[in-house]
Amino acid sequence: MPKFVRIQPKNPAGVAGQVVVALGHGAAVVPMLGGYCVVAHKPEALVGLDGPYRLVSRETFDLEVAGMEMPFRERVLELMQGPVVARFRAGEPGLALASEPLARALVENAGGDVWFGVPSESAEPGELADELGSRVSVVVTGGEVGPGPTGLDFSLRPVVFDRRGKLGILELEQQLGELVRMGPGLFFSVLVVCTGNSCRSPMAHCLLAHLLDGVAADVSSAGTDAPVGRPATEEAVGVLREIGLDLTGHRAQQLSPTMLEAADLILVMEEYHRQRIGRMAPAAAAKTRLLLSYAGREARVEDPIGFSIECYRLTRDIMKPALEQVAAEVKRRAGISEVRS
Repeated sequence: MPKFVRIQPKNPAGVAGQVVVALGHGAAVVPMLGGYCVVAHKPEALVGLDGPYRLVSRETFDLEVAGMEMPFRERVLELMQGPVVARFRAGEPGLALASEPLARALVENAGGDVWFGVPSESAEPGELADELGSRVSVVVTGGEVGPGPTGLDFSLRPVVFDRRGKLGILELEQQLGELVRMGPGLFFSVLVVCTGNSCRSPMAHCLLAHLLDGVAADVSSAGTDAPVGRPATEEAVGVLREIGLDLTGHRAQQLSPTMLEAADLILVMEEYHRQRIGRMAPAAAAKTRLLLSYAGREARVEDPIGFSIECYRLTRDIMKPALEQVAAEVKRRAGISEVRS
């Protein structure tokens, strides 16, 4: 039965000391890097988890990135102070910078390599301990339950996003100042939001899905105030039929925090939608964009509901250039350089 220890924010060194002692008898579950990780002296103890990764001091990390050009190296250093793990040399394990108090104390107390692995999904510390069974000798509680660190591969350029975690791909791109490529097996997820999910967002959803046909991407749509289960309006169906697209299968769905959490990019039609998203899931604000900003316009897409079919055609045609730009960026993230309309 593992020993349970509650983390003391004012004394991380004390908790780290207990963990290091316990590592002589097995692994430890600790709150670190945006979730709960499993720490061990040897990587062999982490079979079945994402990783293994090596937790390193600032001095060791500086040596690892010494060959990077400036100012990119400074941006990488700043990024690695968050919940991020990264590979810097092909074929070698990933590293994490020990920037959090407990992580720093672990490295200082261990006097050598500290290895850790991450569960594939967010898990409570007790659940993780039960899953690992006799391999775990101590469990540190009191941290934030979450998905754990985001994974990157800096041995490639563009940098490759290869593990979903606390930070989303748009946040990574903003901090690095360049586009990041999706790793094998990962899909880029786009959520399109309007009010009723009956005209604007279904049209945008259908158009974007067509533009991304064959690309490792997923497109969905929802409404902030949706009449759940209702089909798209006849006019929306009609104006997409004019360009060879079928919207007859669409049914309105209500926006939820789960949808917002799962999306890599959230496209909204107007500021009202951005505000609703911010209240529903504050963390989603960093990946929410006004659709027409992709066409160089900080403007709303007017709601055509209740108006003529000509208004629907105008809405469709206003959204299309922005959606083409979104598709082009998604394709570049997937390693595809040409845009097919």
